[in-house]
Amino acid sequence: MNFSDNFSNKHLNKYILTFGYGNRKDYSEFLAYLENFDVKCVVDVRKSTRAWSRRWYGEKIENFCCSKNIQYISKVSLGNTSGNKNWVSPTPEKVNADLSEIAEIARQGNVLLLCAELDPNRCHRVEVANFLNELVSAKVKHLE
Repeated sequence: MNFSDNFSNKHLNKYILTFGYGNRKDYSEFLAYLENFDVKCVVDVRKSTRAWSRRWYGEKIENFCCSKNIQYISKVSLGNTSGNKNWVSPTPEKVNADLSEIAEIARQGNVLLLCAELDPNRCHRVEVANFLNELVSAKVKHLE
């Protein structure tokens, strides 16, 4: 038997993952991604940690992640004020420091950038992931 046959790809690659919860009513898909990609840290890249559903409030996500032994961090500076996919940070003076902090975490394991927009083609998190990719040698994968 070949050793690589028993060794999942999630352990061979480092990822910067992105995920938008959209109008999902529970954490089932979110949890599947966290487990399948062995995510070490969820980075909330919303300008506000409030949502249409309390389930997706920052403190609820943080509690859920904590129960799964996954770090949760909210980075408001990586949020978006443009109202579209073009990233305009609410606190541009903090962006470089926060990107560097997340890059350091990403060097240790997979990170998932969390936002509200379901479609990555309509979300600023793609741009945030691309900036992180310049700092870290990791594959970017947009989960839907």
